[in-house]
Amino acid sequence: MKHPSEQRLYEGARLAFSRAVKPGLRNARLFLSGVEKLPNPTWQTFFLAIIALLLLSCSAPKNLVGIGLKAPLDIAQDAGQHRLFIATTRVPSSVSGEFYSGERSQTLNFAQVKVSVPPTHVPGKIERPRQLPPDPQKHFTINQPVSFNTETQFQNELTAHLKSRPKERRNILLFVHGYNTNLTSAILQVTQFVEDTGYDGVPILFSWASSGKTLKYVYDINSVLSARDQLVKMFSALQLASVESYDVVAHSMGSLLVMEAARQIIITTGINPTGKVRNVVLAAPDIDLDLFLSQLRNFPEGGYNMIILVSSDDKALLASRRVAGGVSRIGQLPATELDRRGIIAIDLSDVDDESSYSHAKYKDSPEVVRLLGDALKNGNSFYSRPKLTIGQTIGVGVDGTINALTPNLN
Repeated sequence: MKHPSEQRLYEGARLAFSRAVKPGLRNARLFLSGVEKLPNPTWQTFFLAIIALLLLSCSAPKNLVGIGLKAPLDIAQDAGQHRLFIATTRVPSSVSGEFYSGERSQTLNFAQVKVSVPPTHVPGKIERPRQLPPDPQKHFTINQPVSFNTETQFQNELTAHLKSRPKERRNILLFVHGYNTNLTSAILQVTQFVEDTGYDGVPILFSWASSGKTLKYVYDINSVLSARDQLVKMFSALQLASVESYDVVAHSMGSLLVMEAARQIIITTGINPTGKVRNVVLAAPDIDLDLFLSQLRNFPEGGYNMIILVSSDDKALLASRRVAGGVSRIGQLPATELDRRGIIAIDLSDVDDESSYSHAKYKDSPEVVRLLGDALKNGNSFYSRPKLTIGQTIGVGVDGTINALTPNLN
Protein backbone atom coordinates (compact mmCIF):
# COMPACT_ATOMS: atom_id res chain seq x y z
CA MET A 1 0.00 0.00 0.00
CA LYS A 2 1.55 3.28 -1.13
CA HIS A 3 1.39 6.47 0.92
CA PRO A 4 -0.91 9.03 -0.83
CA SER A 5 2.02 11.28 -1.77
CA GLU A 6 4.00 8.29 -3.03
CA GLN A 7 0.97 7.11 -5.01
CA ARG A 8 0.67 10.54 -6.62
CA LEU A 9 4.31 10.54 -7.65
CA TYR A 10 4.01 6.98 -8.96
CA GLU A 11 0.97 7.76 -11.08
CA GLY A 12 2.76 10.80 -12.51
CA ALA A 13 5.86 8.76 -13.33
CA ARG A 14 3.70 6.02 -14.88
CA LEU A 15 1.94 8.57 -17.09
CA ALA A 16 5.28 10.12 -18.06
CA PHE A 17 6.61 6.70 -19.05
CA SER A 18 3.51 5.92 -21.08
CA ARG A 19 3.86 9.18 -22.98
CA ALA A 20 7.58 8.77 -23.48
CA VAL A 21 7.44 5.36 -25.13
CA LYS A 22 6.66 5.23 -28.80
CA PRO A 23 3.05 4.28 -29.58
CA GLY A 24 4.12 1.09 -31.34
CA LEU A 25 6.66 -0.07 -28.76
CA ARG A 26 6.09 -3.75 -27.93
CA ASN A 27 5.93 -5.10 -24.40
CA ALA A 28 5.35 -1.64 -22.84
CA ARG A 29 2.43 -2.98 -20.81
CA LEU A 30 4.45 -6.03 -19.85
CA PHE A 31 7.26 -3.76 -18.69
CA LEU A 32 4.84 -1.70 -16.59
CA SER A 33 3.38 -4.79 -14.98
CA GLY A 34 6.90 -5.97 -14.13
CA VAL A 35 7.73 -2.65 -12.48
CA GLU A 36 4.53 -2.82 -10.44
CA LYS A 37 5.68 -6.15 -8.99
CA LEU A 38 8.74 -4.55 -7.41
CA PRO A 39 8.34 -4.80 -3.60
CA ASN A 40 9.42 -1.23 -2.85
CA PRO A 41 6.91 1.48 -3.99
CA THR A 42 9.60 4.14 -3.96
CA TRP A 43 11.74 2.17 -6.38
CA GLN A 44 8.74 1.61 -8.64
CA THR A 45 8.35 5.37 -8.97
CA PHE A 46 12.07 6.02 -9.32
CA PHE A 47 12.58 3.34 -11.97
CA LEU A 48 9.73 4.62 -14.13
CA ALA A 49 10.92 8.23 -13.83
CA ILE A 50 14.48 7.35 -14.83
CA ILE A 51 13.39 5.25 -17.83
CA ALA A 52 11.01 7.97 -18.99
CA LEU A 53 13.75 10.60 -18.73
CA LEU A 54 16.10 8.41 -20.74
CA LEU A 55 13.51 7.81 -23.44
CA LEU A 56 12.70 11.49 -23.77
CA SER A 57 16.37 12.45 -23.85
CA CYS A 58 16.74 10.42 -27.03
CA SER A 59 14.55 12.94 -28.81
CA ALA A 60 16.08 16.06 -27.26
CA PRO A 61 16.51 19.00 -29.66
CA LYS A 62 19.81 19.16 -31.48
CA ASN A 63 22.36 21.75 -30.42
CA LEU A 64 22.16 23.75 -33.64
CA VAL A 65 22.10 27.53 -33.99
CA GLY A 66 21.28 29.25 -37.27
CA ILE A 67 21.53 26.11 -39.41
CA GLY A 68 20.50 26.69 -43.01
CA LEU A 69 19.34 30.23 -42.29
CA LYS A 70 20.17 33.41 -44.09
CA ALA A 71 21.13 36.46 -42.08
CA PRO A 72 19.16 38.57 -41.66
CA LEU A 73 16.29 36.11 -41.63
CA ASP A 74 12.95 36.90 -43.22
CA ILE A 75 10.87 37.14 -40.07
CA ALA A 76 7.09 37.31 -40.10
CA GLN A 77 5.97 40.90 -39.54
CA ASP A 78 3.81 39.94 -36.57
CA ALA A 79 6.43 37.67 -34.98
CA GLY A 80 8.17 38.63 -31.75
CA GLN A 81 11.90 39.30 -32.05
CA HIS A 82 14.31 39.13 -29.12
CA ARG A 83 17.98 40.04 -28.91
CA LEU A 84 19.71 37.73 -26.46
CA PHE A 85 23.18 38.32 -25.00
CA ILE A 86 25.12 35.23 -23.93
CA ALA A 87 27.98 34.55 -21.51
CA THR A 88 29.12 30.94 -21.48
CA THR A 89 31.71 28.59 -20.04
CA ARG A 90 31.32 26.34 -23.09
CA VAL A 91 34.03 25.77 -25.68
CA PRO A 92 33.28 27.07 -29.20
CA SER A 93 32.21 24.11 -31.32
CA SER A 94 34.01 22.86 -34.42
CA VAL A 95 30.71 21.41 -35.66
CA SER A 96 29.07 23.57 -38.30
CA GLY A 97 26.05 25.37 -36.89
CA GLU A 98 26.55 24.21 -33.30
CA PHE A 99 28.05 27.51 -32.04
CA TYR A 100 29.15 26.26 -28.58
CA SER A 101 29.58 22.67 -27.40
CA GLY A 102 29.08 20.92 -24.06
CA GLU A 103 32.81 20.94 -23.30
CA ARG A 104 34.18 23.20 -20.58
CA SER A 105 36.16 26.34 -21.26
CA GLN A 106 38.59 27.80 -18.74
CA THR A 107 37.61 31.28 -19.86
CA LEU A 108 34.30 33.08 -20.17
CA ASN A 109 33.08 33.48 -23.75
CA PHE A 110 30.58 36.07 -24.95
CA ALA A 111 28.07 36.09 -27.80
CA GLN A 112 24.64 37.19 -28.92
CA VAL A 113 21.82 35.79 -31.06
CA LYS A 114 18.44 36.95 -32.24
CA VAL A 115 15.41 34.76 -31.73
CA SER A 116 12.03 35.13 -33.39
CA VAL A 117 8.81 33.88 -31.83
CA PRO A 118 6.11 32.68 -34.25
CA PRO A 119 2.85 34.66 -34.43
CA THR A 120 0.98 31.45 -33.53
CA HIS A 121 2.93 30.98 -30.29
CA VAL A 122 0.99 29.53 -27.35
CA PRO A 123 2.13 30.67 -23.86
CA GLY A 124 3.89 27.89 -21.98
CA LYS A 125 5.09 26.18 -25.15
CA ILE A 126 8.22 26.23 -27.31
CA GLU A 127 7.23 25.55 -30.89
CA ARG A 128 10.15 23.53 -32.28
CA PRO A 129 10.44 22.19 -35.83
CA ARG A 130 10.46 18.44 -36.47
CA GLN A 131 13.26 19.02 -38.95
CA LEU A 132 15.57 21.88 -39.91
CA PRO A 133 15.42 24.59 -41.04
CA PRO A 134 12.61 26.03 -38.92
CA ASP A 135 9.71 28.00 -40.35
CA PRO A 136 9.56 31.43 -38.62
CA GLN A 137 5.80 31.45 -39.16
CA LYS A 138 5.43 28.32 -37.02
CA HIS A 139 8.59 27.85 -34.95
CA PHE A 140 11.00 29.60 -32.61
CA THR A 141 13.93 30.52 -34.84
CA ILE A 142 17.49 31.31 -33.75
CA ASN A 143 19.49 33.41 -36.19
CA GLN A 144 22.35 35.89 -36.60
CA PRO A 145 24.75 34.35 -34.04
CA VAL A 146 27.69 36.62 -33.23
CA SER A 147 30.70 35.92 -31.00
CA PHE A 148 32.46 38.75 -29.16
CA ASN A 149 36.24 38.59 -28.98
CA THR A 150 36.57 40.24 -25.58
CA GLU A 151 34.60 41.07 -22.47
CA THR A 152 35.03 44.76 -23.29
CA GLN A 153 33.42 44.29 -26.69
CA PHE A 154 30.51 42.50 -25.01
CA GLN A 155 30.12 45.30 -22.46
CA ASN A 156 30.23 47.98 -25.16
CA GLU A 157 27.53 46.24 -27.21
CA LEU A 158 25.37 45.73 -24.13
CA THR A 159 25.81 49.33 -22.98
CA ALA A 160 24.89 50.69 -26.41
CA HIS A 161 21.80 48.49 -26.48
CA LEU A 162 20.74 49.62 -23.00
CA LYS A 163 21.22 53.30 -23.82
CA SER A 164 19.06 52.93 -26.93
CA ARG A 165 16.13 51.95 -24.70
CA PRO A 166 13.91 54.10 -22.44
CA LYS A 167 15.26 54.35 -18.90
CA GLU A 168 12.42 52.25 -17.46
CA ARG A 169 13.40 49.39 -19.78
CA ARG A 170 17.09 49.28 -18.88
CA ASN A 171 16.69 46.28 -16.61
CA ILE A 172 18.64 43.05 -17.01
CA LEU A 173 17.29 39.53 -16.66
CA LEU A 174 20.12 37.08 -15.99
CA PHE A 175 18.90 33.55 -16.77
CA VAL A 176 20.80 30.42 -15.68
CA HIS A 177 19.56 27.12 -17.13
CA GLY A 178 19.48 23.68 -15.54
CA TYR A 179 20.85 20.18 -16.01
CA ASN A 180 20.80 18.29 -19.32
CA THR A 181 20.52 21.45 -21.42
CA ASN A 182 22.47 22.25 -24.57
CA LEU A 183 22.93 25.82 -25.75
CA THR A 184 20.06 25.71 -28.24
CA SER A 185 17.61 24.54 -25.57
CA ALA A 186 18.85 27.19 -23.15
CA ILE A 187 18.38 29.93 -25.76
CA LEU A 188 14.85 28.78 -26.50
CA GLN A 189 13.97 28.49 -22.80
CA VAL A 190 14.98 32.02 -21.88
CA THR A 191 13.35 33.45 -25.01
CA GLN A 192 10.06 31.71 -24.26
CA PHE A 193 10.22 32.90 -20.63
CA VAL A 194 10.84 36.51 -21.68
CA GLU A 195 8.10 36.38 -24.31
CA ASP A 196 5.49 34.84 -22.01
CA THR A 197 6.23 36.95 -18.93
CA GLY A 198 6.32 40.14 -20.96
CA TYR A 199 9.67 41.05 -19.41
CA ASP A 200 10.61 44.41 -20.93
CA GLY A 201 14.27 44.47 -19.98
CA VAL A 202 17.33 42.94 -21.64
CA PRO A 203 17.76 39.16 -21.32
CA ILE A 204 21.22 37.70 -20.74
CA LEU A 205 21.80 33.95 -20.74
CA PHE A 206 24.56 32.49 -18.60
CA SER A 207 25.14 29.07 -20.12
CA TRP A 208 27.40 26.75 -18.17
CA ALA A 209 28.82 23.65 -19.86
CA SER A 210 26.00 21.15 -19.45
CA SER A 211 26.60 18.07 -21.58
CA GLY A 212 22.96 18.00 -22.65
CA LYS A 213 22.89 14.26 -21.91
CA THR A 214 20.75 12.57 -19.26
CA LEU A 215 23.38 10.07 -18.11
CA LYS A 216 25.99 12.77 -17.45
CA TYR A 217 24.48 14.11 -14.23
CA VAL A 218 27.81 14.04 -12.39
CA TYR A 219 29.54 15.77 -15.32
CA ASP A 220 26.94 18.53 -15.14
CA ILE A 221 27.40 18.98 -11.39
CA ASN A 222 31.15 19.36 -11.89
CA SER A 223 30.50 21.81 -14.74
CA VAL A 224 28.40 23.89 -12.35
CA LEU A 225 31.11 23.88 -9.71
CA SER A 226 33.79 24.81 -12.22
CA ALA A 227 31.64 27.72 -13.46
CA ARG A 228 31.27 29.43 -10.06
CA ASP A 229 34.15 31.87 -10.48
CA GLN A 230 33.04 32.69 -14.02
CA LEU A 231 29.51 33.56 -12.87
CA VAL A 232 30.99 35.83 -10.20
CA LYS A 233 33.03 37.45 -12.97
CA MET A 234 29.87 37.79 -15.03
CA PHE A 235 28.09 39.61 -12.20
CA SER A 236 31.04 41.98 -12.04
CA ALA A 237 30.97 42.55 -15.81
CA LEU A 238 27.31 43.52 -15.59
CA GLN A 239 27.92 46.32 -13.07
CA LEU A 240 27.30 48.98 -15.69
CA ALA A 241 26.13 52.52 -14.97
CA SER A 242 23.46 52.23 -17.65
CA VAL A 243 21.72 49.33 -15.87
CA GLU A 244 18.75 50.33 -13.73
CA SER A 245 18.13 46.97 -12.03
CA TYR A 246 18.82 43.24 -12.18
CA ASP A 247 16.62 40.16 -11.94
CA VAL A 248 18.03 36.63 -11.72
CA VAL A 249 16.11 33.51 -12.73
CA ALA A 250 17.72 30.08 -12.31
CA HIS A 251 16.23 26.67 -13.03
CA SER A 252 17.03 23.30 -11.48
CA MET A 253 20.81 22.73 -11.21
CA GLY A 254 21.35 26.32 -12.33
CA SER A 255 20.04 27.33 -8.90
CA LEU A 256 23.02 25.58 -7.31
CA LEU A 257 25.35 27.67 -9.45
CA VAL A 258 23.58 30.92 -8.54
CA MET A 259 23.65 30.13 -4.82
CA GLU A 260 27.34 29.22 -4.90
CA ALA A 261 28.25 32.39 -6.81
CA ALA A 262 26.07 34.55 -4.55
CA ARG A 263 27.76 33.05 -1.51
CA GLN A 264 31.17 34.01 -2.88
CA ILE A 265 30.00 37.55 -3.67
CA ILE A 266 28.47 38.02 -0.21
CA ILE A 267 31.66 36.88 1.53
CA THR A 268 33.75 39.25 -0.60
CA THR A 269 31.65 42.40 -1.03
CA GLY A 270 28.45 41.91 0.97
CA ILE A 271 24.95 41.30 -0.31
CA ASN A 272 23.57 43.47 -3.10
CA PRO A 273 26.07 46.33 -2.57
CA THR A 274 24.61 48.44 -5.40
CA GLY A 275 21.00 47.88 -4.32
CA LYS A 276 20.04 47.15 -7.92
CA VAL A 277 19.21 43.45 -7.55
CA ARG A 278 15.41 43.20 -7.36
CA ASN A 279 14.54 39.50 -7.49
CA VAL A 280 16.33 36.16 -7.39
CA VAL A 281 14.01 33.36 -8.55
CA LEU A 282 15.05 29.74 -7.99
CA ALA A 283 12.71 27.50 -9.98
CA ALA A 284 12.63 23.83 -8.94
CA PRO A 285 16.10 24.15 -7.38
CA ASP A 286 18.11 20.92 -7.53
CA ILE A 287 20.07 21.62 -4.37
CA ASP A 288 20.80 19.28 -1.49
CA LEU A 289 18.91 20.46 1.62
CA ASP A 290 21.97 20.38 3.88
CA LEU A 291 24.05 22.24 1.31
CA PHE A 292 21.35 24.88 0.90
CA LEU A 293 21.19 25.49 4.64
CA SER A 294 24.98 25.82 4.69
CA GLN A 295 24.85 28.34 1.84
CA LEU A 296 22.17 30.38 3.61
CA ARG A 297 24.38 30.86 6.67
CA ASN A 298 26.30 33.44 4.65
CA PHE A 299 23.15 35.34 3.65
CA PRO A 300 22.23 38.19 6.02
CA GLU A 301 18.58 38.90 6.71
CA GLY A 302 17.07 41.32 4.20
CA GLY A 303 18.76 43.08 1.33
CA TYR A 304 17.46 40.67 -1.25
CA ASN A 305 14.17 39.33 -2.57
CA MET A 306 14.47 35.57 -3.04
CA ILE A 307 11.59 33.57 -4.48
CA ILE A 308 11.70 29.76 -4.51
CA LEU A 309 9.28 27.72 -6.60
CA VAL A 310 8.61 24.28 -5.10
CA SER A 311 6.47 21.34 -6.15
CA SER A 312 6.04 18.04 -4.32
CA ASP A 313 5.22 16.20 -7.57
CA ASP A 314 8.49 17.06 -9.33
CA LYS A 315 9.56 13.71 -10.84
CA ALA A 316 12.95 14.96 -12.05
CA LEU A 317 13.88 16.01 -8.52
CA LEU A 318 12.65 12.65 -7.26
CA ALA A 319 15.20 10.98 -9.53
CA SER A 320 17.86 13.48 -8.44
CA ARG A 321 17.11 12.75 -4.80
CA ARG A 322 17.66 9.03 -5.34
CA VAL A 323 20.91 9.62 -7.20
CA ALA A 324 22.06 11.93 -4.38
CA GLY A 325 21.58 9.32 -1.67
CA GLY A 326 18.03 10.15 -0.65
CA VAL A 327 18.70 13.68 0.60
CA SER A 328 15.76 16.03 -0.05
CA ARG A 329 16.02 18.59 -2.83
CA ILE A 330 14.95 22.16 -2.08
CA GLY A 331 12.53 22.19 -5.01
CA GLN A 332 10.45 19.41 -3.43
CA LEU A 333 10.22 20.80 0.11
CA PRO A 334 6.98 22.07 1.63
CA ALA A 335 6.83 25.87 1.50
CA THR A 336 6.60 26.01 5.31
CA GLU A 337 10.18 24.79 5.67
CA LEU A 338 11.51 27.81 3.78
CA ASP A 339 9.68 30.50 5.74
CA ARG A 340 12.15 30.46 8.60
CA ARG A 341 14.70 32.44 6.59
CA GLY A 342 12.15 34.97 5.34
CA ILE A 343 12.23 33.48 1.85
CA ILE A 344 9.18 33.63 -0.38
CA ALA A 345 8.15 30.08 -1.26
CA ILE A 346 5.51 29.42 -3.89
CA ASP A 347 3.98 25.96 -3.81
CA LEU A 348 3.11 24.79 -7.33
CA SER A 349 2.13 21.25 -6.39
CA ASP A 350 -1.48 21.77 -7.50
CA VAL A 351 -0.46 23.18 -10.87
CA ASP A 352 -0.81 20.53 -13.55
CA ASP A 353 2.20 20.14 -15.85
CA GLU A 354 2.76 16.74 -17.40
CA SER A 355 5.00 17.96 -20.22
CA SER A 356 8.16 18.26 -18.11
CA TYR A 357 7.58 15.86 -15.20
CA SER A 358 6.40 18.91 -13.23
CA HIS A 359 9.99 20.19 -13.29
CA ALA A 360 9.55 23.32 -15.44
CA LYS A 361 6.28 24.80 -14.25
CA TYR A 362 7.94 28.22 -14.06
CA LYS A 363 7.76 28.44 -17.86
CA ASP A 364 5.38 25.66 -18.95
CA SER A 365 2.34 26.75 -16.94
CA PRO A 366 0.70 29.91 -18.33
CA GLU A 367 -0.62 30.76 -14.86
CA VAL A 368 2.80 30.55 -13.23
CA VAL A 369 4.42 32.48 -16.08
CA ARG A 370 1.86 35.26 -15.63
CA LEU A 371 2.50 35.35 -11.88
CA LEU A 372 6.26 35.57 -12.32
CA GLY A 373 5.87 38.19 -15.03
CA ASP A 374 3.90 40.39 -12.65
CA ALA A 375 6.48 39.89 -9.90
CA LEU A 376 9.44 40.73 -12.12
CA LYS A 377 7.79 43.78 -13.65
CA ASN A 378 6.58 45.16 -10.32
CA GLY A 379 9.78 44.60 -8.38
CA ASN A 380 8.80 43.70 -4.82
CA SER A 381 5.21 42.82 -5.69
CA PHE A 382 5.17 39.75 -3.45
CA TYR A 383 6.34 41.69 -0.44
CA SER A 384 3.68 44.33 -1.04
CA ARG A 385 1.04 41.82 0.10
CA PRO A 386 0.78 42.30 3.90
CA LYS A 387 0.30 39.30 6.17
CA LEU A 388 0.28 36.77 3.32
CA THR A 389 0.44 33.29 4.81
CA ILE A 390 0.29 29.72 3.62
CA GLY A 391 -3.04 28.75 2.12
CA GLN A 392 -3.91 32.19 0.80
CA THR A 393 -4.54 32.04 -2.90
CA ILE A 394 -2.54 34.45 -5.02
CA GLY A 395 -3.33 32.97 -8.40
CA VAL A 396 -6.15 30.83 -9.73
CA GLY A 397 -6.58 29.41 -13.20
CA VAL A 398 -7.30 26.31 -15.21
CA ASP A 399 -3.93 24.85 -14.22
CA GLY A 400 -4.79 24.79 -10.53
CA THR A 401 -4.33 26.87 -7.41
CA ILE A 402 -1.03 28.51 -6.53
CA ASN A 403 -0.33 28.93 -2.83
CA ALA A 404 2.42 31.03 -1.34
CA LEU A 405 4.12 31.49 1.99
CA THR A 406 5.81 34.80 2.67
CA PRO A 407 7.03 36.50 5.82
CA ASN A 408 4.34 38.09 7.97
CA LEU A 409 5.46 41.71 7.68
CA ASN A 410 3.19 43.25 10.30
